[in-house]
Amino acid sequence: MLISREMVLDQDIGLNGTLFGGDMMARMDMVAGITASLMSRNRRFVTLKVSELIFHSPVRPGEIIELYATVTRQGRTSLTIQIEVQVYAPVTDTHRDVTSGEFVMVAVDGNGQAETILWKAEMVQEASAMHQARKARQGQAGRKNKG
Repeated sequence: MLISREMVLDQDIGLNGTLFGGDMMARMDMVAGITASLMSRNRRFVTLKVSELIFHSPVRPGEIIELYATVTRQGRTSLTIQIEVQVYAPVTDTHRDVTSGEFVMVAVDGNGQAETILWKAEMVQEASAMHQARKARQGQAGRKNKG
């Protein structure tokens, strides 16, 4: 599910002339929190764990990044979200994988204690359908490029 689309600005760039890795991680963490909130009726989530954060390709100033989220595991108090970031080039209507990672988010109450997630069934179903449709489109695009 597409959660965010942003343009990378000069102020986001590190010494190597590309998007600073910590900035990308912060954006991905924000998207994980937004996704958790969209999928539930809980008010607060905290990041428990980030794993497999992989930087596939650099991002340069002026490029548009799209942050996609997929819930890969639903627990009683936590959920696991796969975040995939792609650069989108509107002129050519193409995408390039740039970063991916897995985030575990925990629902917490006002005292910071874990609480049961109150799932929005309709959002979970919609997100799953959108993920399947996106994968199908990517598969079709890959077959066209090979043919």
